[in-house]
Amino acid sequence: MSVVRNTGGFGMWWRSLLIQGAWNYRTMLGAGFAYALLPTLKRVHGDDPDALAEAIERHAEHFNAHPYLAPIALGAVARLESEGADSDTVRRFRTAVRGPRGGLGATLVWATWLPLVAVGSLVLYWFGVPGWAAVLAFVAVYNVGHLGLRAWGLRLGLMAGRQVGARLSA
Repeated sequence: MSVVRNTGGFGMWWRSLLIQGAWNYRTMLGAGFAYALLPTLKRVHGDDPDALAEAIERHAEHFNAHPYLAPIALGAVARLESEGADSDTVRRFRTAVRGPRGGLGATLVWATWLPLVAVGSLVLYWFGVPGWAAVLAFVAVYNVGHLGLRAWGLRLGLMAGRQVGARLSA
């Protein structure tokens, strides 16, 4: 649990909700990734403004993943940064973990979770629940699921660090 506190876990989780806020075709989620990682980078490089600027620039580079699963990579990279890994190692690791998160997220969220919650809400409506209550149920259940997935992913990344791939496959 100390890893979470030392890396600004809640601040990163909160900022990860905005990871798509600066999405563009060149860096995809890169700027949002750097923004979400900023609490950790400030803790690690706060005394050295040049190192902080270099770290922000490094993490603002191209990064593409499913936004709900990006916190897995975010947590693992935060752990590497807080452990003092060199910039080349962090850059290579970040590149390695970004791709699989996109395909897994699309399958898990868009092809499974969203349709399941939508059908559940429609079933509620068909059984006579007022429309506003069915919509409210959809919004509540969907958001609990996706916010929980983000929190779980960030915690997994922070705890597993470099072994996040092995932990996911287990």
